[in-house]
Amino acid sequence: MARPKDLELVDEFTPERVLAHFPIEHEERITTLDRPVIIESACPGWQVGGQRFPAVPKSIDEQVQETVDSIRAGAVAVHMHPRDPESGNAQANPKLLAHILGRVFDEVGDYVTLSHTWAVREEVDYVEETEQLLELGGGNMFCQGSVVLRTGHVSATGTFHPKQNVIDGVKWLEAHKVKPIFQLYDTYVLRDFKSKILDDGHAKMKPYIFNLHLGKHHSHTIHRDPWSYLQLLTNYNMVLDTVGHDSIVGVYPGGRNWLPILVFGLLLGAPLVRVGIEDCYWMYPHKDEIIKKNSDTVTLARDIAEKLGRRVVTDPNEARKILGLTLTSNLDAARPGVAA
Repeated sequence: MARPKDLELVDEFTPERVLAHFPIEHEERITTLDRPVIIESACPGWQVGGQRFPAVPKSIDEQVQETVDSIRAGAVAVHMHPRDPESGNAQANPKLLAHILGRVFDEVGDYVTLSHTWAVREEVDYVEETEQLLELGGGNMFCQGSVVLRTGHVSATGTFHPKQNVIDGVKWLEAHKVKPIFQLYDTYVLRDFKSKILDDGHAKMKPYIFNLHLGKHHSHTIHRDPWSYLQLLTNYNMVLDTVGHDSIVGVYPGGRNWLPILVFGLLLGAPLVRVGIEDCYWMYPHKDEIIKKNSDTVTLARDIAEKLGRRVVTDPNEARKILGLTLTSNLDAARPGVAA
């Protein structure tokens, strides 16, 4: 069989031959990384501080400063479990939360708050503490979004989440311009939210926000490679295919493997990622190097995102537009009752 003419031996690669066989300039753009990304800082969280984890801030001033540093490092959103400055223990305390977040607003101006506002009771109550935060902020500055757990769930606090309480909570939150932020701790939770909350029309504020928790308590496991990446890849796309590709899927990694999963989330084009010491302790999966400052994780996330070509959102108004949030507080107004 004769050799095809275009495969005849040549002694040089002329421009014409190169352009015929390697037309790389004609490849279409791949737009996955073109999506802006919001970085959420989770600090100080629930972990034991002191000698075990010196990065955990304890005093009011330390909690304020670390949050300010994290925002200035690139986080436009904040999730906070405030610490009692005497005991150092995390508290579900609306007034303490509002005091710390209020001082942060005074330092940096506007930012986005994605808070835990349900009360720690025998059965969940999404109204009582959220209402206090709305009163303290003259609107939703302290709780622009509020985390919602699935029906039938018993949280780490021992609080049970009955179906009707969750439904009533979602409807109340939306009626008061606090967006429900649905938390996915395992694979069944997605279908539970869809069948009990979305399909029955209880949640109306779009885009829906679903956050994948990976590597932390009660969550998707990511303690083995390469299965950790398949876990994220599968569940990330499962959410979009189940509740709609116009939804926001946040990637919330924790545990040993948080950093590689964060990077994979950025590669997938996730519009929202969480970093910080609430669910992370080691800086790298292969080293016993403890995180020194919460803001270090934000800096690292921003650097990686930007090196990948992702634009990090630092304008809170843009972040709210992406997430479908509305700020109802006047940030210039006095906030009586917020002082400690």
